[in-house]
Amino acid sequence: MFENEGVATLRSLRGKLLRIPDLRPIYSEWASGLNPHCDKLRAFVDKNIDRYVKDEKTRRKTKAIDLGWFTSLCYPNAEIERLKTMALISMVFFIFDDTIDKEINHEAPDFASDFDAATKLRKESISYMRYHLSQEQATSSLCSEPPHVPQEFATFEAVVPRVMTAPPGQVNLSQLVDDVQEFIDMNEVEQTYRLSGSLPSVEEYWTYRHGVGASFAYFTMHQYVNDICLPGNLASCDEVRIMRIEASTQPLICNDLYSLKKEVIEDTPTNLVPIMIATSGASLDSVVHDLIEQLYSSARKFTAAATSLRAKGREYGGDVQEQTDMFIRSFETFQTGCFEFFMNSKRFGVKDYKQEDGSYIIPL
Repeated sequence: MFENEGVATLRSLRGKLLRIPDLRPIYSEWASGLNPHCDKLRAFVDKNIDRYVKDEKTRRKTKAIDLGWFTSLCYPNAEIERLKTMALISMVFFIFDDTIDKEINHEAPDFASDFDAATKLRKESISYMRYHLSQEQATSSLCSEPPHVPQEFATFEAVVPRVMTAPPGQVNLSQLVDDVQEFIDMNEVEQTYRLSGSLPSVEEYWTYRHGVGASFAYFTMHQYVNDICLPGNLASCDEVRIMRIEASTQPLICNDLYSLKKEVIEDTPTNLVPIMIATSGASLDSVVHDLIEQLYSSARKFTAAATSLRAKGREYGGDVQEQTDMFIRSFETFQTGCFEFFMNSKRFGVKDYKQEDGSYIIPL
């Protein structure tokens, strides 16, 4: 691969040691766990990967992610059918992202290197999603064919009936449409940076990273996950908006720390660590320290917002108070679940670098 600015910065980290302190104190007061249906969910996910992923190499790679375990970590209290819905949503995002955001092989052009082909994929995926979730078929000609679903987005076919038949008030469809479209739109922005060879500034990075991280779509499903329906002024209040941002920030920073070794190997530099090094000239250790401070700051903001939301829920009393606690707990387990996944999944391959004190020393 041509050594552009981003790759050059990433390759300058080779041979260095990435030192990540024990981050468990950040998450110690939040709910965590593993759903007892994990094994059943793993079988369900593998069955659907066989159904929707046609390429054998991609199928093996997708199964290796262990999305059944990931989803069971994020939602340890969900009943099985709602857990299956979240696993299918995870399949949609991971498969689509891995199709485009991966190591570029110039000898075998694909969506990662062919921006026009990826743009066509994104447009077709958005069209299919909006048609089925925005009720656009109701205004279309009765004779018109529904939009084509690309193979790389085909799992969404299984998500649609589950979302559309959810109990009233549990899924804000217009919000979900916006969340999924933002994920796809921001994928384009990220790919533009990757193919141009230039690194975004830290500010530019955050304009697209929340979207491409896809966390917002999960959060929009949190009432569905818990089979609850909060009063509208609670579900859309300022506290929930802050919780959405901070519960997205946590796994994004953790992802960029624990995945750095993988991205050094794959020459994929759209990671916050090389971006901060390139823009500030700071050392690797200094950047890591800065990111850890950001994690603690984000956790404090999340906790403050959650505390305020609980107080609002108590004003209603009874079922609303209990449902508010369940709603908040889903944001907590999403963050603790992602943290556990990043540390111990084969996807990042850093498990063996854990020290006795909970820190990580990872050779790049």
